[in-house]
Amino acid sequence: MAQLLLGTAGTVITPPLGLFLAGYGFRDRGADEVLDEIEARVFWLQVDDGTGKLEDACIITADLIGFGKALTAALRRQLSERFGLAAERLTLAASHTHSGPQTCENMTTAGGHPDPDYIASLQERLIEAVGEARSKLRPVTLRSGLGALSGFAINRRVLVNGKAVAAPNPKGVRDDQVTALLFQDAANGEVAAVLYHYTCHPTTMGSYGVTGDYPGAARRRLEKEFSGAASGFLPGCFGDVRPACTLVGGRQFRRGTPQDVAAFGNALGDEVARVVYSIADSEAALHEPHISGARTDLQLPLVDGSSAELSVQRLDFAPDLALVAMGGEICVDYGHWIKAMRPGKTTLPVGYSNGLVGYISSERMFPEGGYEPDTSIRPFNLPAPFEPRIEGLLLEAVKGLLA
Repeated sequence: MAQLLLGTAGTVITPPLGLFLAGYGFRDRGADEVLDEIEARVFWLQVDDGTGKLEDACIITADLIGFGKALTAALRRQLSERFGLAAERLTLAASHTHSGPQTCENMTTAGGHPDPDYIASLQERLIEAVGEARSKLRPVTLRSGLGALSGFAINRRVLVNGKAVAAPNPKGVRDDQVTALLFQDAANGEVAAVLYHYTCHPTTMGSYGVTGDYPGAARRRLEKEFSGAASGFLPGCFGDVRPACTLVGGRQFRRGTPQDVAAFGNALGDEVARVVYSIADSEAALHEPHISGARTDLQLPLVDGSSAELSVQRLDFAPDLALVAMGGEICVDYGHWIKAMRPGKTTLPVGYSNGLVGYISSERMFPEGGYEPDTSIRPFNLPAPFEPRIEGLLLEAVKGLLA
C-alpha cells in the first residue's frame, strides 16, 4: 500500500489596523480593532508508492474573503518555481470571512483595493509556511466521517409574490452536513491534522473588527482539543446560506455579536471533534492514498454577450475521496448535486477557492431575481448578470473532471 505523508504549518495573517475590511460596501473606514487573529494553515500532502515516484499536493486554508485572481496566479507561480508544485495540485481555500482584509481586486466596491504592502506580506508568509510544512513530513493515515449541525445556518432567500427578498427562510435549501477528514500519525495514532467542511456564510459579524468569524472560532476549538494538530476549514457552497442571527420572531436578520461567533464556532468544533473521536479509534476504513489533480478555467456567459472566468479544480486524496474546488460564491444547490455525482464515494464541493468571480446561482433562482442572480454583480464589478445556462455549463465541467 502506498504511504501518505503530511506536513503542516500555520501563520498569523492579521492586517494592520486602518486597512479596510472586505465583504460589505457600507463600511466607510478601516478596521479599528482585532476581535481575534486571522490565520492560515498549510497542509502539504505527499504519496510515496514505494517505487521512488512521489505525488505532491498542497492545501492552504485562510481567514480571507477570497484568493483573488492576481493572488492566486502569484502563489501558483511561486510554488511552482520553488517547490515544483503544479497548479492543479494546489487548492487555495478562503473561509470567506467578511471581517478580513481585501484580497480580491474585483471587489473594490465592497472593501476597497487590496493593499500592496499587505498582499506582499501575505504572500511571503504563506510561501514560508508552505516551506515549513514541506520540511515536516511524517507518515499518516486518512479517514473521513460525517456529522451534522443544524440550527446555526439558514437560507436567506424568501419568495414574496414570486420574487426573492433577503430574509430568513427556515424551509429554504441548506446543507447541514459536517465532514471531517482525519489525518492520524501512522506510528502512534495521534491526531495530526483535521480538515473540516461546512456550508454557511461567515457573515456573523459586520463591524469594524477583524475576525475569522465562526470558521476561525471552530479552528481554535479544534486545535485546543487536539493539541499540536493543525485544523483547516473547507468552505461549502453557501452562496445563499448565512448564519441564523435573527430578531425576535425570526422574520428579519440582525447583525451578530462576538458571542454569536463563539457559540457557532464552538458548536461546529464540537461536532467535528465528535466525528473525529468516532472514527479515530474505530474500524472506520482507511482511505488508500492517491493524489492527483485536474483543473479547467470555465468561461461563463453574461447576458451582455461577455463572459467571466470560473476556476474549477479536482483534487484527489484517494480513489474514493476528492475535492471539487470552485472560484466563486457557489449557491447551495450545486453542493448537493456535486456530493451526489459519485455514489458511494466522498466528493466535497468547496467554494471560494482559487479565485472569486462572483455569485453562481442555480437556474431556478434567475426568474426569482434577488441579490444572488441580479444585484450581486455590483460588489464584483461584473458588467451584467450571468445567463441562467451557467448551471448546465458548470455541472458538465464538474462531471468532466470527475469522469
